[in-house]
Amino acid sequence: MSPAHGYTYPNVPNDPDQTDVLRNRLGLRRHSGLHPEEYRRTSHRILEIRMGLGPSGRFDADHLKAIHRHIFQDVYEWAGHMRHERPVVDGARVEPIGSMRKGSTTFLPGSHIDMGLNEAFKPIRTPDDLKNSTPEQFAAIAGKVLNELNYVHCVREGNGRAQETFIAELGRHYGHDVDLSVITKARMVSASIAGTQDPDHPAMAGLLRDATDPARFRALQGLMRDLQSTASTKPLDDIVFRTAAPGESVSGTFRARTDLCGAFETPAGIVAVPLQDLRSAVRQDGGYIVQVRSDFGISPASAPLRPVPPPPVPLAFGPPEERRERALVTQALEDGRKAARSLHAFWSAPPSRVCRDIEVAIREEGGDADRVFAGMKAGGRHAALGNRLKQELRENSAFAHELSDVQDAVTAYGDSRRKACAFGAAHSREAHVLTELAGADREIARHATRTPGPRSGHSLLQTLSDQPSLSNTADLKDEPSPSSAHSPGPG
Repeated sequence: MSPAHGYTYPNVPNDPDQTDVLRNRLGLRRHSGLHPEEYRRTSHRILEIRMGLGPSGRFDADHLKAIHRHIFQDVYEWAGHMRHERPVVDGARVEPIGSMRKGSTTFLPGSHIDMGLNEAFKPIRTPDDLKNSTPEQFAAIAGKVLNELNYVHCVREGNGRAQETFIAELGRHYGHDVDLSVITKARMVSASIAGTQDPDHPAMAGLLRDATDPARFRALQGLMRDLQSTASTKPLDDIVFRTAAPGESVSGTFRARTDLCGAFETPAGIVAVPLQDLRSAVRQDGGYIVQVRSDFGISPASAPLRPVPPPPVPLAFGPPEERRERALVTQALEDGRKAARSLHAFWSAPPSRVCRDIEVAIREEGGDADRVFAGMKAGGRHAALGNRLKQELRENSAFAHELSDVQDAVTAYGDSRRKACAFGAAHSREAHVLTELAGADREIARHATRTPGPRSGHSLLQTLSDQPSLSNTADLKDEPSPSSAHSPGPG
């Protein structure tokens, strides 16, 4: 009797690279070949969903399946099918997967998936449950949903990406920008395990609050950027970063101070504490203990720690100014969407292989896009790739035209963004304007390159155009490093 047809190719004895490789549309039978291609193709599809080009739905099981189908359609024939179903793969129906586990975590039996999904979506079944919700309220409900979905683990592969995209779309539907770029792999794994064991565990809600609340997101973003610039033997993705809650007592070793928070290393990871609470830090057992009394907020740098000149008296802000501000912000957001679409189109279908070769080089450098862009200069490690790029710009008019479109779109956003911020600053509303534009800023930075990095977007434009960085976009995402704010202690 022949063995049952499964999701994976037959294993090759004594070769881990050809063991349990998923059957795929690309015919790749090695993990080393499949993984980078899967990442590249699914990343494109996730970007499409973020840009509003993905499937719509009612935030139910069908919607989740549609999202999974959209993300993995280029890689797996069974995309959008749940593990208790029997889709046709490589010409035959695969066997359902009843038992599934990862490490010490056992997921819901396949025969109970429909019941599990029904339970998972209960908190969002009523449309008004999240209407006008605060980031904290949204995170509490969405965290419960994500905990349940993690336990159900309804598809053979890609549960995390599908579920996180689903939650991000849920947030967008209710006016929340859920940006998981400040959530490290270590934190997501830790919260997922806790939530699988106990669906009421607060770890996932806290994670989503940090990804949704603009002030907490910005505090973690600045902290991680600052620590990334310092020497460390441990990758940031292996560390749990989180913000502290009012009323919490944080005890640990002082690590850094940025313009929004102080960071303490604790046995469970690095905890960000609001800047204004650093004055209350007390030395204890070789470290510090801080009682958190404040919440996070977008504020100028370090006002509680040293005297600052009194702010200028703002100009009057009445209905006419409100309309003017709204018009400027609306224009900037529209230009931001155009710039993001232009960048995405440039990366997705360039009339040249140079961009794809740049991506390969970035992967070879361990994801360090800046190192590749620097190495493309004369005498650098990737100088040959830089010369090919220059040749393409000279000889391939379509490629040069697409690059020109990207620069025009990003420059237009930079101009409109600067005007909106200048108007906001004149009326003491710059923080409000920056908050309004934060989502567009992150979209621009995200689409500037498919490989994350602190300055990869600006390096991309500078390298591809062989011109100095665009002054109009210099502050889209990269504020000056707050490293100068380091001190021996938190005070």
